[in-house]
Amino acid sequence: MHTRWRWVLFGLGVAVAAIGPLAATGGPWYAYVFGGLWFLMGATVAWRTASLGTKLTPEGITSNGLDRQSTIEWCDVERVESRRKRNLIFFHTIAPMIRLRSGKRTLTELSLLSIKKDSVPERTAKHVTELQRALAVHRANCPACGAQPKALATRQGIVGRLRTRLRGLMGGNGDRSIVR
Repeated sequence: MHTRWRWVLFGLGVAVAAIGPLAATGGPWYAYVFGGLWFLMGATVAWRTASLGTKLTPEGITSNGLDRQSTIEWCDVERVESRRKRNLIFFHTIAPMIRLRSGKRTLTELSLLSIKKDSVPERTAKHVTELQRALAVHRANCPACGAQPKALATRQGIVGRLRTRLRGLMGGNGDRSIVR
C-alpha cells in the first residue's frame, strides 16, 4: 500500500535537488552554501520517498513516512477501522486507524481528504479490509497473542492425580532431556 502522492513528492525532491547546483553556479560563497543545502534537502526527500508507504510484514505493520519508520506488531492490535478527523472547515481526513491494547494509531500516510462526512472512500475501505484480513491471518496462526485455544487438561480422579504426581517424583530425570 502506498500513497498516490509518492511520485509527486519524488518529482518535487528531484526538482529541488536539481535547483541546488544551478543556484550555486557563479555566485558568492553563500550561494554555494545554500545551493548545497537545497541539493541535500531535495535529495533527502527523493530518497525517503522511495520507501514511503505502509507494508504488511509477518511481524506487523511497517509504516514509512518522510521523517520516521515505525512498526506496529500484530499481537498488539485489537482491531482495524477507519477514522474520520476534521482538518479544515469543510474537509475531513479519513484514514485506517489501528486500535492497540494501549491506545490507537492512525496511518496518516494512507489518509484521503473527503468532502462527504458520512462515507468512507473506496480506497480507504479497501486498505481497511486488507489490514483486517492480514490481522485475521495472523491471529489464526499465532499462539503468542492467544488466538489458538489452549488444550484443556483432562480431568482425573484422586487416584489418577496421585499416580501422576508419584510418577513425576519417582521418575527422576532419566526420560527427560536436560535442555529446556
